[in-house]
Amino acid sequence: MNIPLRLFNQRGVALIMVLFVVALVAVVALSLTKALQPSVVRTANMQLGEQAYWYAVSAEEVVRELLQSELNDNDMVANRSQLWAASSENSQPLPVPGGLIEGTIHDLRACFNLNSLRVPETDAGNNPTEGLLVRRKAQLRMLLLAADDRIDPYAADTVVDSLADWLDPDERISGTYGAEDADYESQQFPHQAANTYLSEVSELRLVRGVTPLIYRALEPYVCAWPHDANMAINVNTLAEGAAPLLHAVSLGSLSLDDAKRFLENRDMNGFESEEQMRTDRILTQAAAKPIQANFGGGARPTSAALAGLGGALDDLTVKSEYFELRAEITVGDLRIRGRSVVEITPEQTRVLYRSLGD
Repeated sequence: MNIPLRLFNQRGVALIMVLFVVALVAVVALSLTKALQPSVVRTANMQLGEQAYWYAVSAEEVVRELLQSELNDNDMVANRSQLWAASSENSQPLPVPGGLIEGTIHDLRACFNLNSLRVPETDAGNNPTEGLLVRRKAQLRMLLLAADDRIDPYAADTVVDSLADWLDPDERISGTYGAEDADYESQQFPHQAANTYLSEVSELRLVRGVTPLIYRALEPYVCAWPHDANMAINVNTLAEGAAPLLHAVSLGSLSLDDAKRFLENRDMNGFESEEQMRTDRILTQAAAKPIQANFGGGARPTSAALAGLGGALDDLTVKSEYFELRAEITVGDLRIRGRSVVEITPEQTRVLYRSLGD
């Protein structure tokens, strides 16, 4: 049978057209796949991030219940023998569906509250409570100088006065070495003083005079209580390496060597009350000594400020109410860090601050 050549040509053209359409569809499909791939990855990461967030919230709930139970049983007295401290010191990853949770709990009364330099004003509304502000500045100055011997007195004075100005609500320069908006607006990357509380310690890097050396030296000893200018150091939960902090808070009545000896000789169960704490031999000797506050190189405090300076042990306690949970959450290929600050009272617990991310 003879088939016309024209029919072969028509079939060849049709086959080529089919192959062309198939190739075109394949190219379009590949392009769509490449375009959709980032969206798919982004959606997966969002799902993992959402799961990590809820794991962080779950960890908060566990910590809140544990802390409230233990502190209520001990009249809000916290010490290093309690379960929250022991489990934090020997932290082990906790398996959860699809990942792991690992975290540590830190007592925020075992550190210097940077927000304590935001001293409340007097009833007249004109000047801060002078003696208390002088006390807080002297304590932070002494902590800076004790934390690292490479920090010179001028640098310490600059950081102390500048932090007080960063926190206070006005535009007046605090002390000889303070800084307000004009000082920050003239920098390479202009900004203004916050004139409010620090939300977290990392904000300290924005304050004039805070160098990487100073920030690293202070970081182990400081914290920021959320919207709270009080100061109370729990001697039961202080780390053994916190001698510079104890020396500074006692305004020099505890030497560095005495502070080290006190911390090394503490019982794990700590003191049951402030009255018992004050019977400790080392603390009793410190309380009997005159304070040796470092007022820096600026103007000498007034007699009224010196009269209201307080005693060596005024800022020491055995009770705690603020705790920080630092969690590391792994979900799938995503690893993320979370930080939460919780307040514990006999009546309730509440989360005051939460952040998620590095």
